Amino acid sequence: MRLTQASLRAHLVDELLPMWARHGLDRAQGGYWNRLDARLAPTPDGYKRLVVHARQLYAFSRAQELGAGAWAAEATAHGLEFLTRHFWDASHGGWVLTTTDDGTPLDRTKDLYAQAFALFGLAEHHRVTRAPESLRLARETLALLRARMREPRAGGFHERTSDDWRPLPGPRLQNPHMHLVEALLSLHGVAPADGALDEAAALIELLASRWADPKTGALCESFDARWQPAAGEAGQAVEPGHGFEWYALLRRFAELGGAGDRAPLAERLFGFAERHGIDADGGVFDRVDRSGRPLHTRKRLWPQTEHLKARALQAAVRPAARPRLEAALEHCSKRYVDPATGGWHEHLGRDGRVVSEAQNATSVYHVVTALGEVLKVAD
Repeated sequence: MRLTQASLRAHLVDELLPMWARHGLDRAQGGYWNRLDARLAPTPDGYKRLVVHARQLYAFSRAQELGAGAWAAEATAHGLEFLTRHFWDASHGGWVLTTTDDGTPLDRTKDLYAQAFALFGLAEHHRVTRAPESLRLARETLALLRARMREPRAGGFHERTSDDWRPLPGPRLQNPHMHLVEALLSLHGVAPADGALDEAAALIELLASRWADPKTGALCESFDARWQPAAGEAGQAVEPGHGFEWYALLRRFAELGGAGDRAPLAERLFGFAERHGIDADGGVFDRVDRSGRPLHTRKRLWPQTEHLKARALQAAVRPAARPRLEAALEHCSKRYVDPATGGWHEHLGRDGRVVSEAQNATSVYHVVTALGEVLKVAD
């Protein structure tokens, strides 16, 4: 895969996404499979995930936007029908977390991370197709989050509630809120009068004041009820991929006219992830601690794609950053792309050996978002 629009687009619409359309759709019962094995056969878990359906809805919608054939529209409609028919909670509103393979609701928990992706996928589907029902459901999802999951004392939203929206115990987490910001920015792009940008600004203020170290840029993952770092390793863990991911979101927030100058915050987050999260071979570690010491030296796919996306955004405004973008793309192409299938390896060891032969449906979203940014600066 080369840093040209033709090469990048061909990988997406001629290799990766058609492969998932051929093998990742459950043709018998509807919806999308969670993962494929090394031979591209589905590996059923006995349940289907809301996050998979929301992310694949986005990915196949982007295929349509890139000019893919009728298969992309068919794959999009296939998953959207299952999503809206089986994951929507008709009794209490919002989205259930999992269903059985045939669509019977299984885990009815309202999970902020998954609700955020439902909002994101629907907003992006509407952006590409202009489908009014997708926008209606996106707006209804946000209204429910505001009314039923907001945590007014410490700020942010409850991470988990029961099916009828009663808060459940557990740590406070930055990651679901990060993806809610992503979803809010997408919704703002198609419904700018809905207040989504102001909602995102409030969460970004928590990022600046509670989640990120103001000096080092280390981004904490897990907190107590008052947004203080959790005790033990959980409160020390930093996932460098999230630093790169937040960098991209803060850049997008600024492009949309979000309040305040968040460029210094974005640079601190990127700087910590770059200094401490990247191994000598150019791969991004799964996890380091707040001092930068590696904790988990294996390298999942998604941090590599978030690094790639951040490099593309830098190259868009700094021509001198282009060589590092080229190096990040080469690293992904040589280490993670599987030429035999057109898919991407899910997890590598520090020595570069493949740890898992499975390909997760959730990772397609990361590849598509990253290459979408690279496309903008290719050629």
